[in-house]
Amino acid sequence: MANVDETDRTILTALRDNSRQSFVELAKIVGVSERTIRTRVRRLEEDGIIRGYTIRETGIGLTALVRMKVGPGAEIGTLAGEFANWEGVECVYEISGDADLVAVVHVDDTVKLRELLDRMWLAAPAEIASTTTELVLEQY
Repeated sequence: MANVDETDRTILTALRDNSRQSFVELAKIVGVSERTIRTRVRRLEEDGIIRGYTIRETGIGLTALVRMKVGPGAEIGTLAGEFANWEGVECVYEISGDADLVAVVHVDDTVKLRELLDRMWLAAPAEIASTTTELVLEQY
């Protein structure tokens, strides 16, 4: 497993937000030199953490889909908008089917996933009727 520190995680988060930004812009966001960014991105690519032109993390953390059924009278857009701004939440989709919302989340481990799920339930106990969580095993 690759050794990924907080600077690498900050780089990955910034690239996930905008993978097309320049190394100069990325250095300003992360608070390190452009040379450091170039070196670390190259290492993340060589280690297989970054694969291709989009960020696909492998070997660190986990990605999960959290499906939420919202109770009657709940404002789906407001709830989705709140969750979408949380750390670890890549995006929230309003969907059709058995669930109303699905959140794509990236966390370090199952402990952090549980903390995020607990935070969701505590933030909207009357609005969330149920959740189903699915772990992503592989991204193609």
